[in-house]
Amino acid sequence: METPSRRIYNLRSAHRTATPPLPLRKRVSGFSNDGKAQKRKRTQQSIGPAFTSPDPVNPPRNAQIEEQRVFPSLTKRLSDLQEKPYGRFGRLPTDVIFQIMHRTPYHLLGSMAMTSNAWMEVVYAYVGSGSFRVRCLSDITNVANHVMESNRLSRDPFYSMGKLVRRMTFKHDWHARLALLQSFLEMFIEVGVSEFGLGRLIRAFAECSDEDIVTDQIDDLVTMVLSVVPTLRIDLDNVIKRADEDRQLGGLENLNILQTEFETRTRTIALFLSNGSGDPSFGLNKFFLSSLMKVFKIRHDSLPTSLFYLLFAPTTIYQNSEVVNWHRLSQISVSSLDDAQELKPLSKALYALLLCRNLKNALPWTRNTIFNLMEEVTTYPSPWSMNTFVSLQVLEPELVPIGVIARMHRNHEDEAGDMICTMKMLLFRWEMDVIGVMERVMETIKTGLKTGQRRSLFDRCWEWHQKNIDDLRRRVGRFSDIRAEIESQIEVMPVLVKLL
Repeated sequence: METPSRRIYNLRSAHRTATPPLPLRKRVSGFSNDGKAQKRKRTQQSIGPAFTSPDPVNPPRNAQIEEQRVFPSLTKRLSDLQEKPYGRFGRLPTDVIFQIMHRTPYHLLGSMAMTSNAWMEVVYAYVGSGSFRVRCLSDITNVANHVMESNRLSRDPFYSMGKLVRRMTFKHDWHARLALLQSFLEMFIEVGVSEFGLGRLIRAFAECSDEDIVTDQIDDLVTMVLSVVPTLRIDLDNVIKRADEDRQLGGLENLNILQTEFETRTRTIALFLSNGSGDPSFGLNKFFLSSLMKVFKIRHDSLPTSLFYLLFAPTTIYQNSEVVNWHRLSQISVSSLDDAQELKPLSKALYALLLCRNLKNALPWTRNTIFNLMEEVTTYPSPWSMNTFVSLQVLEPELVPIGVIARMHRNHEDEAGDMICTMKMLLFRWEMDVIGVMERVMETIKTGLKTGQRRSLFDRCWEWHQKNIDDLRRRVGRFSDIRAEIESQIEVMPVLVKLL
């Protein structure tokens, strides 16, 4: 069979205008045989039907945008998803759905509960079933009760269950949410889960940004947890009531008490203050610390200074056991930055309460309350040295104005001037930004004092500078300290003059 030859069309289009023109045929006038005049037909230059010009490549846009077309009916699959709240899962038997959920991670179960009310009911039914309880107990027995790394929280069953409880109850009122969390905590306590696992569950349930925190809910949460773990509440009550004589180091008669108190400290931190960091001013830690202090302040009708000191005081090794050293800070005088590191947890904790006070929510931590707490901490069991006392505040400079302004209002100008001079000397010895820190502190102090008080504070600072020079001159071999005192005073003098 012969292969047909390819037909070639010579089209009359714009891109062929460059081809040589055909000979032009003249119009012929005259009469045809039938005696009628007519034009001669134009000769067709190609074989086949005439070529139709294409539409323009970029047609002009319509002035008015057409309304979106409404499809009268959905496809079969989409109509099934709209008509049935479970979508394709609605065609499966209930036991099959439970088997699928039994293999679904906990946090994804929470996401399923948030998709629709129907799915929320199914997830609730599964969580209340015996198979879910067996699964939970199996998972938590296979996980060590230690604080897991933040990048492995998705594999932590305690954290994932906390997310499940949070997402399951996001449409419920607060008391219903708290009741479900309490049931989880009680189930875990029955099988002996430690405070480390319970703390991760509580963290996942309460985790949110600082702006979304409701402090009354945190108070309710702390109260509920202490009711579920009554032994911890009793131990904390005993810490607050215990006399100082029972905490002396030097004999075996107090060893059992000291060991119990350190265990109480470890349990409390694991339960409330290990939310992503050991820093008490980080994230949820500051709110749980505030609520803990508030709850026990109401229970004992006084500031729970012993509780605060228990959680953040330095520790020591005594009789091969780590215990809280209740008297360490009243026996030392901090001079170097390395020595001041023992004060850092206490300083961070005071700053955490100050951060809570700065939020819009009403909290009992006014500047006056923080000042009273700071005074009680720094006089237990006896007053600290001025260097140690000021070092506690210098580590978080926002605490310095609280102590200085409160003393000026209580007519303790001499002690306020001593604090300022000690602070500038510590900053100079620690090679910190003396001018930067002093400017921030003095600006806050200036706004909190009247003109006469500012002038009085400046005079007291100058008097303490002269006293320090005279005292150092009476000591032998203290020329380097005299030089440091003079150089530090020269450095901060422009800042102090702004008080006038």
